[in-house]
Amino acid sequence: MKPKLNILHIEDSENDSELIKRLLLENGLPCEITRIETRPQVFDELEKHDYDLILADCKLPNFSGLRALEIAHALKPEIPFVFVSGTIGEETAIESLRNGATDYVLKDRLTRLVPAVRRAIAEAEERKMCRQLQKRLREAGRLEAISTLSNGIAHDFNNILTIILGHASLLEMERENPERILAISSTITEAAQRGSEIVQQLLAFARKSDGHVTAADLNHYLYGHLKALKEKVPPEVELKVEPVGHLPMIMVDTSQLDRILTNLITNSVDAMPAGGHITLSTRLMAAIDLPDLATDLSSEYYVCLTVHDTGPGIDSTTREHVFEPFFTTKERGRGTGLGLPVVYGLMQAHHGYVSVKSELGTGTAISLFFPVPKPMANNSSATTRPTHPALCGSETILVVEDEKDVCFFLEAILKSHGYQVITAIDADDAQNLFKEHQEEIQLVFSDVGLPKIDGIDLCAKMRTLKPGLPLILASGYPTKEFKTRLVALNPGAFLSKPYNSHDILVALRKTLDAAKVLSLAS
Repeated sequence: MKPKLNILHIEDSENDSELIKRLLLENGLPCEITRIETRPQVFDELEKHDYDLILADCKLPNFSGLRALEIAHALKPEIPFVFVSGTIGEETAIESLRNGATDYVLKDRLTRLVPAVRRAIAEAEERKMCRQLQKRLREAGRLEAISTLSNGIAHDFNNILTIILGHASLLEMERENPERILAISSTITEAAQRGSEIVQQLLAFARKSDGHVTAADLNHYLYGHLKALKEKVPPEVELKVEPVGHLPMIMVDTSQLDRILTNLITNSVDAMPAGGHITLSTRLMAAIDLPDLATDLSSEYYVCLTVHDTGPGIDSTTREHVFEPFFTTKERGRGTGLGLPVVYGLMQAHHGYVSVKSELGTGTAISLFFPVPKPMANNSSATTRPTHPALCGSETILVVEDEKDVCFFLEAILKSHGYQVITAIDADDAQNLFKEHQEEIQLVFSDVGLPKIDGIDLCAKMRTLKPGLPLILASGYPTKEFKTRLVALNPGAFLSKPYNSHDILVALRKTLDAAKVLSLAS
């Protein structure tokens, strides 16, 4: 049995609508027709119900079929739209087809209606099948990307864990040899830092790291960092800067820009083992002159930074994969395959774009496009971070950390520098200990990701009991939502995991000393 067609008929004549229904039924097209004739009814029906086909008269007493076509195309563009009208001029017919109508039929030639409806329904079904196929292909692509990503992460982290576990066992064997213990400890630290870097690269690729965005002149940035950038290239590679005269300010996270340039320069150096040239050039471009990168350009102008090398270049097949995670042409052990995906992710975080131009034998040019914001007052001022030559203290610290080994590490570091330490494994434990030792606790150091109650809510509750309580929070996964809450809480410091002992001690001393200054001032 054929499925019944649900048809919306925009028609002021009830007789004409009944005539069309009989014609369709007689020709083997079972249907249910809903007749309407006003603009509000069009909106109401399309928003509340699903239809297989829209038929419309061209001229209505208080409405126009062309306007109905505009509404239908905006709300439900997948529904085929056929005009059935007593009079429709050639110009109107052409305009209707240009605006998305499937066909038009004159009322005095209704013999054309049935084949027109059959064709419209068939084409709509074909488009639906194409959309479903495209959806499945996208889902398959995402699954393949996740598989590639997982395999790459597993490979790199298994290597790192092998280094850490292997050298940890060596510590036991070399316990009587202090020099070997120091060397082994250094190797373990380097392996852990490699793991941390992979995590940061993944967060950047996923655009989960917001950083600190400030106004910057790209030319000044390049000249100010030229010495540091040249240290990243070997003597046989020449690095030079070719800036345009004057550039407008852009909003950029300079630490992320450091990572972008490090990745691009490293790729260029690896592509030129025998030496060559790397040129960093800048220019200002209008949005209309940009390559075909995206349709949602957010600015009228873009500052372009191009990194061009004189390496062998890459072929068209390789170019199609350069932004895929863990895709690399380097030999095993020389690259993670996250360099360009990270660049892509960080540029997306800056609302910018990346383009790659390369041919075999002509080198590679990678261009970064940063949007130029509307004119704004640059009220950012340079701030200097106070130094703390003495990192020891005698204050009492409440440490809240649910990971046992991390808690042990924090307790050992703080006690070795003179602090009194109270440890809690979760929010409930912390609240009980805080009530018991409220007077003596002078600072709370808490992880954000605690079970039941997170560290931000926990510290807020403690501050209601002890206003002005100095706080330090830490997390290995800073999200936008928690950053907003963190700003409202206004702790003395925030540390990203993995942190080291020096970062902890500096943040601790800085926060405690600042609290003492405020206490004296009040």
